[in-house]
Amino acid sequence: MRYHTYKEGGTFINPLTDSGFKILFGRESSRDILIGFLNAIFDGDGRDPVTEVTYLDKEKPKEQGEERSVIYDLHCKTQNNRRFIVEMQNRSQSYFINRTVFYVARAITEQGCPDKWDYSFMPVYGVFISDFTLKDSDGRVRVDAELRDMENNKQFSDAMRLVYIQLPNFRKSSPEECENHLEKWIYLLKNMTTMERMPFVDKIFKRVENVARVENLSPEDRRQYERDLKFYRDYHNTIDFAKSEGMAKGMAKGMAKGMAQGMAQGMAQGMAKGISRGLMIAAENMFKAGHSLPEIAAVTGLPVEELRGKLGD
Repeated sequence: MRYHTYKEGGTFINPLTDSGFKILFGRESSRDILIGFLNAIFDGDGRDPVTEVTYLDKEKPKEQGEERSVIYDLHCKTQNNRRFIVEMQNRSQSYFINRTVFYVARAITEQGCPDKWDYSFMPVYGVFISDFTLKDSDGRVRVDAELRDMENNKQFSDAMRLVYIQLPNFRKSSPEECENHLEKWIYLLKNMTTMERMPFVDKIFKRVENVARVENLSPEDRRQYERDLKFYRDYHNTIDFAKSEGMAKGMAKGMAKGMAQGMAQGMAQGMAKGISRGLMIAAENMFKAGHSLPEIAAVTGLPVEELRGKLGD
């Protein structure tokens, strides 16, 4: 079982909290950090990089009041303009994938014009980072989905693309194991709260180091961050406790059931063994009294071959 651990008074913010994610990715002053993160995600896919970012919505409203997540709607300037939705979700939801599809589809329809329109719009890319695994997860860290022709597997349309980053599936435990920029980013997202210093020397991560230091937060940011951090800790401690209790109860129930089954099986085996021994004693007495093996078999129900092996002819 994976338990969440927290370091009191850590050097860096926790980017999985609402405030931590906003400080790192949601401000005009740190747009270069978001650009670096997005380009790390889409590096190597043959498409033009993000060069500028405009926040269309500082933070999109949540669809339901109990949702705990941060969602940004962004216009990213590239050679072929694209629109991005970036979300951090730290609380498991049964409808998570459907909701992400809804957000991307809505960002497409919002681009429509009320008058004559030729249906030209910016493709919308959704980037969804989760502190839990998707349903039926196969262990991948990244799941990348788009519209494709099911017969030839070629891209059917570039209208939408959904990328899911599942943090629990990232297993690399040291900075030296990270092989590219995206793995470095994911390593930071998972381990920033336990780090004393920034392990990567790239220019963009030096910027992250400066922005993410708790000591550099304004008093207002510090207060909001500590409130969100408390909620984050309380939530995960509650989940971890529930899992621990469930495991303990499950083990106790399993042991009790196993003991009951074992006792029942043992009694059944003992009874069977006792009956078999009793029949053999009766067979021995009949054999001594001069009865034939077929006669003994007819009375005891024991096979003639078994009687011959134990009593002789």
